[in-house]
Amino acid sequence: MPSLRRTFFAVLMIAALLTASGLPLASARQSDAIIIGTTDLPTSLDPAEAYDLMTWEVLSHLYVGLVRQLAGTLDYELALAERHTVSADGLTHTFTLRDGQTFSDGTPITAQTFVDSVKRVLALRRPAVALIEPYVADVTAPSERELIFTLKRPTPYFLQLLALPAYYPQHPALVSADTPQPFPAEIIGNGPYRLQRFAVRQEIVLQANPAYALGPAPRTETIVLRQFSRSQDLREALLHREVDFAWRALLLDDVKRLDGQPGLRVLDLPATRTFYLYLNQNREPTDDPLVREALTLLIDRSALAGILGNHATPLTALVPSQFEMAYVPLWPDAPDIPTAEATLRAAGYKERGTPKLSITVGFSLPLYGVPYADAVTRLVRASFQPTSFVDYATFTDIDGSTFTDILQEGGIGLAIFAWTPVVPHPYAYLFPLLHSSQALPANGRFARPELDLLLDQIAGQPDARAQAALYAQLAEWVLDDHALVPLWQDHLQVVAWDTIEGIAVAPNYWLSYGQLARR
Repeated sequence: MPSLRRTFFAVLMIAALLTASGLPLASARQSDAIIIGTTDLPTSLDPAEAYDLMTWEVLSHLYVGLVRQLAGTLDYELALAERHTVSADGLTHTFTLRDGQTFSDGTPITAQTFVDSVKRVLALRRPAVALIEPYVADVTAPSERELIFTLKRPTPYFLQLLALPAYYPQHPALVSADTPQPFPAEIIGNGPYRLQRFAVRQEIVLQANPAYALGPAPRTETIVLRQFSRSQDLREALLHREVDFAWRALLLDDVKRLDGQPGLRVLDLPATRTFYLYLNQNREPTDDPLVREALTLLIDRSALAGILGNHATPLTALVPSQFEMAYVPLWPDAPDIPTAEATLRAAGYKERGTPKLSITVGFSLPLYGVPYADAVTRLVRASFQPTSFVDYATFTDIDGSTFTDILQEGGIGLAIFAWTPVVPHPYAYLFPLLHSSQALPANGRFARPELDLLLDQIAGQPDARAQAALYAQLAEWVLDDHALVPLWQDHLQVVAWDTIEGIAVAPNYWLSYGQLARR
């Protein structure tokens, strides 16, 4: 199959509800089951409502779309589509479907199935509409096997979007529903697994689909996803072998406590979530380019190691190194205090007396957790304490939704925030962070026509070498304007008993269940 090579702020949430089938929870371990513990189970399995990483992961095992992500990688391949062409202007994507594809009950999957499914997501106006409406102008099915998407603008990561549930083929029984179906008694999909049980905020049980023919059969017949209310509860369940491994929302402190326990192993991998220093050019003192330059020169990323250890990678490029085409490490990798002080002196600030530069860096402890708040506090101290030109403070007690709102609205001067792109592609990182049509750069007043032009040129440039050159120009401009400062790339962790093999996790937080097996 043809491959597409290396081509989302952080995603977050009591009562337990019974599944529509009325089936009880599995109370005992099944010998043929692998139990995954988490604190992050979906509350709906309707593709039209799917707009978080864990829901995407679960649904990717119940459905297969036109395109799919290869397990444990950032690579994609055609799946239900056997051919794909794109027009010279990047606006028309034509797919030819594989012949004879069906849902697990034998219902044929045709091009019209995809048209009906996409139009249902648009009509319902639920969260997943954000994955279609900004991009797709029209979708048509000229024939049973030919599907045409017409885009509103060239989107370099459109094929990766097609691997998300908003674009999955939905069974006619689901398409006919004019309201969301979050707790279906039965999901009729076409993926490697079928839904056996869904108890909201408690447990999801998946059973291998015997009719699956688009790849190898799952190695393990039954996958159980079990929810825990707190990270420490999940940690204790793992220690007592109530689960085979812990995945998603296990706090870093609990990961550190588990590391080194006999029989347990910690898989720590660089992730697509990155942290940046935001400098609002619409507020004092960061409206002064000399102040922004000096703050950039003072950043000491080495301070991260004292808190995050090897669970983070210092970042001096706008995107992580996995995205080779756009990886341009231009930001200083060590502080330059003399040059920073000279720059502040030129800006009118004094080492002693008035005026001194006074800054407060905002962060959300409730959103990101204690270790990250501690890391930010240490980073700020290590960066600004060595110079007497700066009086500094950190404010970390901002609740998550408030933090996101004031950041997007330009209501804060300096802040450190995390960003996870909707799909793993450099353009999916940079367009929302830099284009003037987006709230963060527009309200922080660092959007520029020059950046818009470069981004538009990248989107319309099919040649990889020319794209890389344009990404380099983009990075140089952002550095020169000191608009954003990349700080570090986050890591993801899986803690598992050594009796489990085949753990394939992609950097965009996607775990492949089909490869899991017991030794």
